[in-house]
Amino acid sequence: MADTSIDVENVLDTDEPELTEYTSESSAPVEPSRKPSASAPGAATGRRKQAIARVRIVPGTGEWKINGRGLEEYFPNKVHQQIVNEPLKVLELDGAYDVLVRVHGGGPSGQAGAVRLGVARSLNGVDEELNRPTLKKAGFLTRDARVPERKKAGLKKARKAPQYSKR
Repeated sequence: MADTSIDVENVLDTDEPELTEYTSESSAPVEPSRKPSASAPGAATGRRKQAIARVRIVPGTGEWKINGRGLEEYFPNKVHQQIVNEPLKVLELDGAYDVLVRVHGGGPSGQAGAVRLGVARSLNGVDEELNRPTLKKAGFLTRDARVPERKKAGLKKARKAPQYSKR
């Protein structure tokens, strides 16, 4: 038979350090913290409910133009202003881009959501590898697919039936 003995001393003499501690958690790779730069223009479309927003961002001073009007003038409600500004705040790009928006359809809430999605998508298009993880984690790149339910025949509205009378 063949000799199958192994020299144990040669196997144990390796240059690798001996592991003394074990953990199930892996250490996250440390990336240099690069701040996103406002260097390129971007454009995208955002939709929510019945609203459609076409958004263009260009490096600038942070000026907003929505259908030819300012942000405070077009969205007087502070909640809507905050919704629209969220993607820029998350990326710490307040005042870095001028935002030009054409929005139609729907109401104020749907339009604000459409503009937010458009801004997030255009920022994603500017620098995908840097901006996408942050925007994705915040949920700004996901289209809210909920739309009004259609009216059905024989009903007054989508679900409201005429009053039932037994006699």
